[in-house]
Amino acid sequence: MAELLKRRILSGVYAPGDKIPAETALAVELLVHRFTVREAMNKLEELRLIARRAGVGTVVLPYGEHAGLEVVEYLVVSPEGVVDTKLLSDLLEFARVLGAEIAGLAAERRTEDDLLRLEHVLLSLRRETAVSKLLWLDFQLHTALADAAHNLVPKLLLNGVRGALEKYAPYLETLWVSPGTIMNEYEHVVAAVRNRDDSQARALMRGVWTERHTRFVASFQPDPGSSPTWRSPTDPTGSI
Repeated sequence: MAELLKRRILSGVYAPGDKIPAETALAVELLVHRFTVREAMNKLEELRLIARRAGVGTVVLPYGEHAGLEVVEYLVVSPEGVVDTKLLSDLLEFARVLGAEIAGLAAERRTEDDLLRLEHVLLSLRRETAVSKLLWLDFQLHTALADAAHNLVPKLLLNGVRGALEKYAPYLETLWVSPGTIMNEYEHVVAAVRNRDDSQARALMRGVWTERHTRFVASFQPDPGSSPTWRSPTDPTGSI
């Protein structure tokens, strides 16, 4: 129930400022108990997608001003299976900024145990050939860098995107079209962390994400007259 109402809000069925139908009306429409609707409303309120106002009712809030990272996975792909390439591009741009700073902090603060974990993940990356597994090892490398940075906030942010990574892995696998190149770059990043060269670590990781962002944007340059959308891999009309 909460998922359905969340989709309605994020897809614009219920626009910012709209009043959501009363719990009793939704219960009748969706053939569920009113208690189920109330629990769903509680979850939406926790996500800051709605506000309950005395004398007014339940009002939809602008998610861009109130919601957190939790809603990203629902915005990336529409219910029709169309990927929001602008949002994915924004995510990669953010990853470039965050990834570079995490790598720099890791070089400044890493312990020997942190370095061992980074080298273990790097070894696994060297040995792996399956793109789906490389994607998760890539995530583990960034998690290990966040651990080495000894800053809780990047770790929480990574935890927040884990669900989106699980949900949209087929889309993100396109970022690993050149595993050999990426592996070389990561080896240099870990070497900079090992040498406590924070400037080099930042520059190298910024380069990794800049290349990915450029490749992603280039892969979705629309043909003349076409729309720059990307359909789900399960959609037979899609381009993947």
